[in-house]
Order: sequence, then structure tokens, then C-alpha cells
Amino acid sequence: MNIEEVREALIEWETLSTNKENRQAYEERLKDLRDLLSNMEGYRREGIKIGRDEGIGIGKQEIIKNMMKKGMTLSEVAKLTGLKEDEVKAFMGESK
Repeated sequence: MNIEEVREALIEWETLSTNKENRQAYEERLKDLRDLLSNMEGYRREGIKIGRDEGIGIGKQEIIKNMMKKGMTLSEVAKLTGLKEDEVKAFMGESK
């Protein structure tokens, strides 16, 4: 920004801050924008969690599939993965 643009911005700011209606409209808009930003951050975090959870599920599914290909029993796979046998079966069903 050049000096003239800064001066214009300062004049505009003085106008907004001295006029009660403009100031109120400005503060309401600022609150709306902050709320929007907060919501977007929440959606971003939720998306990351969903992606992570899906990735973990796919990884478990691949590991279980490979363990079964190597000839491991259902109980061995369950013991090594820390899953219950019915959970292992569910993962095996997803890989078909």
C-alpha cells in the first residue's frame, strides 16, 4: 500500500468508528466472519479425523487380508491385531 491508500483507509476507519450505526454493522459482520472461521476450522478437524479413521480401517483390512493369505488362523490374527474374532471377520467381509 502507498501512503495515499493508507490515508484513505484511516479516514474510512475514522468514519466507521465514529458513526454508531456503522460501528454496530461492522461489529456484527466481524462476529459473523469469526463464527464462520471457527466453523470452518471445526469442519477441517472433523474431515481430518474422518480421513484418519478411514485410513486406519483400510490399513487394518489390508493387514488382516495379508495375515490370512499367509495361513494364519482367525484366532491368531485376532490375537496379533488386538481385535475380537468377530471384528476380524467383519474386516475380512469388507475386503471381499
